Amino acid sequence: MNRGIVSGRYARALLMHADKYGYEKEAYREAKWLANCMAHYPQIKRILSSPVVSISKKMYMLEKLFVQPLSEEFRRFIRLVLEKKREESLQTICYMYMEYYREEKKILMVELITATPVTEDTKAKITEKMENLTHEQVRLITTINPEILGGYVVYWDTYRWDASVASRMRQIEKTIKESMKNI
Repeated sequence: MNRGIVSGRYARALLMHADKYGYEKEAYREAKWLANCMAHYPQIKRILSSPVVSISKKMYMLEKLFVQPLSEEFRRFIRLVLEKKREESLQTICYMYMEYYREEKKILMVELITATPVTEDTKAKITEKMENLTHEQVRLITTINPEILGGYVVYWDTYRWDASVASRMRQIEKTIKESMKNI
């Protein structure tokens, strides 16, 4: 069976269970933490995938990764994934859970890239405008990238607004090159 289908089923089951018992936010926080740990430390995946390491040792290792103790519900969910030998899909399950959670709660992740830091007031205004535009709760992630020189770039869903100085300069350069061909 396709890993994406399996991951989706597990993620939806976790969402339904978390919704029923009221720990969706906690599960979201724990899934995000686990997915990020697995992304930054590939050795975690190797340990989880190892048939030599027992489930109890895998659980012990995962619990030690978390700053706060794992919720009992999320601990049971991870154990289920391990018992069903779906360790390879655990990171994808976590990412899909986060996606399903945001979809259900109408939370839109928006990335704002600027050349310099933006003020909290500016962040609030952008968040408000995006919420009015999309009719969803916006979580704004800011990134500083001096290479854009000025202006901003906004990503959300499959959209991109590029109002950066670097982008405008590339457009001007392209226009000049095209006009030089005609001389």
